[in-house]
Amino acid sequence: MHLHNTLSMLSALRKHIAEWWSRPFTRQWPFIVAYIVLIGWQSVLQNPVPRWMIIFFHAWLAAFVIELLHWRIVKWLVYAIVYTLFITELVLDWHFSMHLSPTILTLLVETNGQESSEFLSALFRQPDFGTTIAYIALLIAANVTLEMSRQRVNHLIHGAKTIKTLKTVAALLLISGAVFSTISYTGLFSCREMNDVDEWRSHRRNPDDVVTKLIISIYDTQLASHEMKNAYEQISHITVMPQLNDNDSLNIILVIGESYIKNHASLYGYPLHTTPFMDAEQQAGRLFAFTDAVSPYNQTTKVIRNLISCNSLGDGEHWSSAPPLTAVFKKNGYWVSMQDNQKATDGHVLYNLFEFSLGTYLYSPQMAEACYDDMNEETYDYDGQLVESYRKNMAKGADATHRLILFHLMGQHVSFNCRYPMDHTFSHFTVDSTSYRKDQWLTAEMRQEIADYDNATLYNDDVIRRITELYGNSNTVVVYLSDHGEEVYDYRPRSGRDDFSYGSDIQQGIRHQYCIPYIIWCSEKYKERHPDIIDRLRQYTSRPVAIDNTCQLLFHLAGLNTPYHRSQLDVLSDDYHCPPRMLNDNVNYEEAMR
Repeated sequence: MHLHNTLSMLSALRKHIAEWWSRPFTRQWPFIVAYIVLIGWQSVLQNPVPRWMIIFFHAWLAAFVIELLHWRIVKWLVYAIVYTLFITELVLDWHFSMHLSPTILTLLVETNGQESSEFLSALFRQPDFGTTIAYIALLIAANVTLEMSRQRVNHLIHGAKTIKTLKTVAALLLISGAVFSTISYTGLFSCREMNDVDEWRSHRRNPDDVVTKLIISIYDTQLASHEMKNAYEQISHITVMPQLNDNDSLNIILVIGESYIKNHASLYGYPLHTTPFMDAEQQAGRLFAFTDAVSPYNQTTKVIRNLISCNSLGDGEHWSSAPPLTAVFKKNGYWVSMQDNQKATDGHVLYNLFEFSLGTYLYSPQMAEACYDDMNEETYDYDGQLVESYRKNMAKGADATHRLILFHLMGQHVSFNCRYPMDHTFSHFTVDSTSYRKDQWLTAEMRQEIADYDNATLYNDDVIRRITELYGNSNTVVVYLSDHGEEVYDYRPRSGRDDFSYGSDIQQGIRHQYCIPYIIWCSEKYKERHPDIIDRLRQYTSRPVAIDNTCQLLFHLAGLNTPYHRSQLDVLSDDYHCPPRMLNDNVNYEEAMR
């Protein structure tokens, strides 16, 4: 009798559990379909296997909440949230080529009524905005049709075998989705830095749906606030020191290039003449090219945060644990100008999105006030236009005797044929120019992309020439480096950068994505006044360079008296010892290249 009762109770419990987990499917399947389409429409296309399961599990969770509360108002509220997120992402994607991000979230929070009105007015004037409205209306109509057809469809598939099959498939998807979701979100909330979040997002097994983007935006904003608080605190600790060369005017120019493959510079042995200016300046004894410089990352944001900060990655120091070099120079009497052709300008930040974590570090109001006396207000199609704009406004810093000028260029960043003017001077290399490449897998399109990249490199060389001419007759030194490299069908049929892997040939991947040009140009006056530095440059260009320690080189070139100068990290110092050069925080460069 007791056994019979126990079995009856277990049977009833099994039926109750089966009804409990399956009711969201039988009663709310139109919502589940809508959720998958509206929230996961981009994510599932990028990696269907884990992301489909995660989206399926999330859709079931939302439907379960609706069923659990069983209030019609809850269902329409959840629908309203889903459609709001979908429409936001759709508009950002279709009309501004963007996605929900920390920057967008910050803008939404900070935007006032007038700015919102101006944005909506601009959106409504978009020529294809009517198509967007029609697309949304079509989805809503389809959604309403599914809701109205729910009972009829349930009746059609009411057969026992059909239901059993659907439940089995659904159960497998739910279990897999729950496992993948737990692993993914545990990893996300284990991140303690914006760098970690960037890496988490790079793995395609992790979700990238609209809800996840909103979660990341909120979480990343909190991390950014914490990191920036540390960075601001470091600036307050900068000590102003007496300078030994106060009466000697000096211009220090740091030029940060973009996506420059060292092996595509004739200065470093490339067969095509892509760097005529630098080649000539090296022959004249004014330019010194370091041959073993390595970038720690193949992502701009990570590189520049550590390049501008006075930290040392090889010694395990976080970028927010030290002040930016710009603040050190400014507090010690330098006039500092930042000319950035990748920043979001005042035209409208939504039309020129700058990556949140880097933009926060470089251009938050507190940081800008502490680091710069001057910043560019516009960005340009070509880097030469940025240099020309600065030249026309050089009167701003005319009274300064000591200047630090930073140029952050677009360089050779993607869309290579958009990085140089299409004239006879810079449309120099063609498909025929790549005939020295004998790889059978190279197509005409690939060869054209290589030619475009080399033309962009040729134009970049001319931009460097223009920068050296700004103060060429004065006591001036220019440091040029690139944030990272970029593959352009150099050894395999692939263009771009791997996020955190190097393909089948790790050494080739490192050579093209991490080994960069690192160049110092000195005016004749600088050479005359600093013969010891020139001798060191002639001797030490073969030394290994970790580019995140560039601030130490700049302190040396400027003769800046500051406690942040560490001779053991200064490539021109007799005490120099290159710290371990880690790539993406987990690959030792020296060990990988043995």
